[in-house]
Parts: sequence; C-alpha cells; structure tokens
Amino acid sequence: MYIRPLLSALVPALLFALPGLALAQQADPQMEEQMQQQEPETTTYQDWEVACIETQGGERCRMQQTLQIQDEQAQGAYLQASLFRDGDSYIIEILLPLGVDLRPGILMQVDEDGEEIEAPYIACVEQGCVAGHELTDSQFNAMQGGRALTVGFWPLHGEQPLAFDVSLMGFTDASEHL
Repeated sequence: MYIRPLLSALVPALLFALPGLALAQQADPQMEEQMQQQEPETTTYQDWEVACIETQGGERCRMQQTLQIQDEQAQGAYLQASLFRDGDSYIIEILLPLGVDLRPGILMQVDEDGEEIEAPYIACVEQGCVAGHELTDSQFNAMQGGRALTVGFWPLHGEQPLAFDVSLMGFTDASEHL
C-alpha cells in the first residue's frame, strides 16, 4: 500500500461539493448551491489546505487533506479528510472510495497510542462514501499534538481492513483559521 498527497486539483471540486453532510438536514439549499458555484480561496498549511468562501451568513471555511490510494484493492481512489466548525464544535468527515463495507463504519486513531475514534458512515454520493464524527475537545487536542491520524475501513468483501495515515503536519495552523 502506498499513499501520496494529491495536488490541490481536487480542492475546488470536492471541498464544498460535500458541505457538511453530517449537518445536511440543517443546511440551507440556496446557500449550498451558492457555495458550490463559488471558487474558494485556499491557503496551504504544510499538508493541510483551508478553503473559505463568502456566504450571506459570513465566511465559511473547511480544512482538508486529500490522499491518493495506490493499492490493488482501491487503485486510483482517494481518501479525503476534512474538518469544519459548527458553532463551538469541530466535525471531521472522511470521504472514502465507493466499494466500502458500510456496516462497521470507520476507525480513526491519532498516533499509535491515541484513543480509537469510531465514526459511522453518513451517506454515499457520487464521489464516495462519507463517515463523520463530532470531535471531543480531547480528540481535537490530540490531533493538534499528533503526527498522523490513522483511518481504518473495510473494503466490501475484504478479508482485511485497510488503514491509511493522514498527516497532521500543519493541522494546528490550519485549524486556527476555521
């Protein structure tokens, strides 16, 4: 298995195409359409990008990192980790390729000694399947002080789970701009 960060080519296309699926029931359809039509302003913080757009309610930002997966089971697919604020809370969403087993959800862990974070799948869309989780303060702080977030998921009919590391380099600086 091998993962490498993708260039920012996918950022405008995917950043707001999945605008907070965890909160989709509360979203304003006109605002979502406006967000998808705008070109976001992006800033890079090491391995993370922060993209922001202006909405009627003010600026809305999301930070993300996209990895290309090079594995015999998921060749050419990508994994995208994104984080955004909802009031005082931070929501993490992980976009995985289609063809995952939805039943167990995903597991995340900061570094090797961090607590395991379970996240259920929220929806599958054309770009892939999205799992989401509202981070506790301790989980968010662990990500700020960590080196990597390991994301584990089961491919459909797979005998072994797949696990990929999302770099946390630049996470703290990027999260300060949400």
